[in-house]
Amino acid sequence: MWKDTNMETTEVEITVYTDTDVREQSNSDIIASCIRKLLEQAQLAGHLEGTLMELTIDLSANDGGEPECKYYFVAPDLRILLWEDHFEARRLFGGVRRVTSDHIRYAMEAEYWMHRELYPSDCRITPELHRELQAVILHAYTDTIFSEISLAPFDTDELQRALSIVDYLNGIVNNSDSTNDESDSTTNDQYIWAYARLMRMFSRAKLSNFHGEIGTRLGTDHTIYAEDKSLERRPIVKFFNFVLFGSPSTHVRQIDSVWVDQSVNRPRWKMFMNRLTSEWSGLAIYSTVMLAVDIAFLAVPAIGQQPSAQIALYISSLWSVASLVVSALLAQNGGHQDSINRVTAFMTRMTQSLHGKENLAIIFSLPYGLVIWGMVFFFLALSLVIFLSANITTWCTAGPVWLLVVGFIGWPVWAAKGPTIGQRMSSLWIGSES
Repeated sequence: MWKDTNMETTEVEITVYTDTDVREQSNSDIIASCIRKLLEQAQLAGHLEGTLMELTIDLSANDGGEPECKYYFVAPDLRILLWEDHFEARRLFGGVRRVTSDHIRYAMEAEYWMHRELYPSDCRITPELHRELQAVILHAYTDTIFSEISLAPFDTDELQRALSIVDYLNGIVNNSDSTNDESDSTTNDQYIWAYARLMRMFSRAKLSNFHGEIGTRLGTDHTIYAEDKSLERRPIVKFFNFVLFGSPSTHVRQIDSVWVDQSVNRPRWKMFMNRLTSEWSGLAIYSTVMLAVDIAFLAVPAIGQQPSAQIALYISSLWSVASLVVSALLAQNGGHQDSINRVTAFMTRMTQSLHGKENLAIIFSLPYGLVIWGMVFFFLALSLVIFLSANITTWCTAGPVWLLVVGFIGWPVWAAKGPTIGQRMSSLWIGSES
């Protein structure tokens, strides 16, 4: 209970939270002095008239080593935080750019629910809050089922479990509303914490996707800012596309779909990393097989009589070892990128490097490109063994098969680069009709 010393009739009941150890008298005195000063400022600004009901305050050392108060007021009915001094609101945006004065409410709401996570007491789960959260989860769950570019901050399994939790609390909330018992389970700290965590995640998603604004993001691969023309294909990507058999350009497109507007959608990133880890694991198996085949081929006595084939096998073995090692390293490091904050920091650091996301795409492409080079040199060694043989029978029997194999290898490469036969035929028919 706070009372204005200059106005005998003004009394305001406000809850104060602090993590400072107020059992020490020095801390208690400083905290009490700060509280009085802040409440007087809020009273002069007219913020204590039914708006502010909570105050969070802590002590920290300033640059000179002196203790100073850090604080924020909470208006639970409005779901916002307030300060009586100048505060730089960009700290709340989490890297989201061009936030308007109207859209800032979602940043405030996310911070309010963070406050509720830290201090869940003195709060109650109302039927309105329950229905709001239930509707948000149901909408996100339906969207993830029918859309591949859903903006929900959770995947389908996580949303299903969250919906089960909210459905479990449905009876508790309805019973409380009918009995009007203030000491029931709706004031349970654990229940309130669960609601606050879910509401904070969805509020943060609304902020980053510009919910309700003109030009809102409608999918995880949609940008709401002007496209960065500086990220067009650079010479280094064209070079490594040739060296690594087109894999970098594929990975650039995949990175574009998960790293949009300097932000990451958590479920989409998990799918992306799971797909990459599975790819690297498969390539590690291919590399192991290639290495075993190279070593077995080198053990053949006839190979020692053909130095060119032997050199090709040596090079193939080196490519296979390199692919195996790089696959293991990437799979190990990729498994640690599970936190959305670490992922965002990692992607920011990589994309702000010399060659940006193209550099990351090239790194992701190394296992594939290296193992393909191992196969190429093994095929070269096998071809040298065949065609350096003096036996005319070997030329006549293996030669046509060799040409057939080259054709089968080149066919999917050509099909991937050019239009399909059906597209060519349809273009011919359209041309004839015109």
